[in-house]
Amino acid sequence: MSTHFSVSVHCLLLLSLSAPERITSAEIAGSVNTNPVVVRRILGGLKKAGLVNSSPGTRGFYLAKPASEITLAMVYEAAKDEGPLFPIHGNCNPNCEVGLQMDGLLTNLYQIAESKVEQFFATITLEDMERTSTERIQASQLETNQKSN
Repeated sequence: MSTHFSVSVHCLLLLSLSAPERITSAEIAGSVNTNPVVVRRILGGLKKAGLVNSSPGTRGFYLAKPASEITLAMVYEAAKDEGPLFPIHGNCNPNCEVGLQMDGLLTNLYQIAESKVEQFFATITLEDMERTSTERIQASQLETNQKSN
């Protein structure tokens, strides 16, 4: 299963929390702990979807619209690769009656589940994620301060 969605959310949260400052793909890659090329590829998909932007001659990326207007459904759609959310293993024994039924048994269920996930993601904005992230960071800092006192 691909991590493009979680990396996309990570990138967008960094951009949102640092706004109006721009962040380079190298800086984002340091936070994600991956290669800047991977980050640039993901940011390219987010840019194509109209969620991030960059300008020639300037360093870094920034959100193309307010965090309150970016839903996780938009991010999911931009980050989705060619495969389904729930892939079905394809190496079933052709002589196994159960194995032969797996695709037919699961395909419709997985399509319904993916539709429900997308509907749920449409109710959550990047601003919601930013708020939750900030609350968690503050709670963690408070806990660390209490332990050191």
